[in-house]
Amino acid sequence: MIEAAKVADGTYPCDTFLRGLETSRKRKDRENLAVILMVLEDYAHRRELIFPREINNLEDGIRELKPGKVRLPFFEVPRSTVGAIRLTHGFMKGTRWAPRGEILKAQWVRREDLAS
Repeated sequence: MIEAAKVADGTYPCDTFLRGLETSRKRKDRENLAVILMVLEDYAHRRELIFPREINNLEDGIRELKPGKVRLPFFEVPRSTVGAIRLTHGFMKGTRWAPRGEILKAQWVRREDLAS
């Protein structure tokens, strides 16, 4: 099961990111969204990806899905009986490595989500 993590103000940062791609007028954003949906469906069914390089360990239990140029940090939900993961947020790849600020944001979203 793949879910979106929720922060204290009641919003879902990953949902906000995905909706931005969905409503964008840029064709490339909608193409990115299509790739994201395929990767999420594949991961939800198999719990792994056909191309292992599309998933990466970041730090402190935060991992990321890497569909195309998009990065989707996530964490495993503790004590989930179905092996749920929660997506923290999304960002576009800009450098070879995940920026420290994006990792910190993922950790913050996880703390907020698990505290609620």
